[in-house]
Amino acid sequence: MRRVLLALALGYVLVAGLNRVAERFGLMTCGCAPDCWCHRRGLSLFRWVFPWRHTSAHSAHDKAELDLG
Repeated sequence: MRRVLLALALGYVLVAGLNRVAERFGLMTCGCAPDCWCHRRGLSLFRWVFPWRHTSAHSAHDKAELDLG
């Protein structure tokens, strides 16, 4: 059981690192507000693998248009 949990944790960090590399090459972009937690040093690694509680840079009107599109 311990090995399984360790493998899951290492896989999670590996995916986070690969997503960070993809972001560096411009394959992914973050649309969050500048004061979002995901822009903090150290936490930005987990931006793409922990997609909850982000602060959006879009207004409510923009979000409605994005949902319709």
